Amino acid sequence: MLGFLPVQVLIILQMVTYFNYQVNDLSLAIDSVLKMNEKKIPVRIGEVILFCKGVILVKLIHDHEIELLDVKEQIKAAEQLSEGTDYVVILDGGLTLDVSDEAMTYAARYKDERWLAFAIVVRSISERLFANYYLMFKKPVRPTKVFTTPSGAEKWLKEFVRIDVPMKYEV
Repeated sequence: MLGFLPVQVLIILQMVTYFNYQVNDLSLAIDSVLKMNEKKIPVRIGEVILFCKGVILVKLIHDHEIELLDVKEQIKAAEQLSEGTDYVVILDGGLTLDVSDEAMTYAARYKDERWLAFAIVVRSISERLFANYYLMFKKPVRPTKVFTTPSGAEKWLKEFVRIDVPMKYEV
């Protein structure tokens, strides 16, 4: 029986390797299908994504200050992706969140009855201080909160819209 052990191990390793290949292949196929269905609009310093119906994700992928023109571009993209329905917005600044005073004021004062809530995901103490400054001094016209995780933002945003998909994404 010991003579067959190396052959059995080899067969099992081949089966595991084949199975893992198939699983990885299937995983890539599923990811591709999901990305094809994902609606997004590239903007100067990132992208605006329709995460699921009613949930707009603004991902910043470049290390730039958000200026007034950027906020206007992001709002226009969010309105376009929402297709006339109520929506909430999650802003994820990635590793750096830097916004001009003019841009903060515009975002805080911008009125759209369909934009129900605004969640800001921060990843550092400096970003949290910056976001809290926005809340305290700019006084947004819509409910706005700061979170350290997308899941925290998701839990709160469920008070405003139905979220069918877990809030998982890469920064």
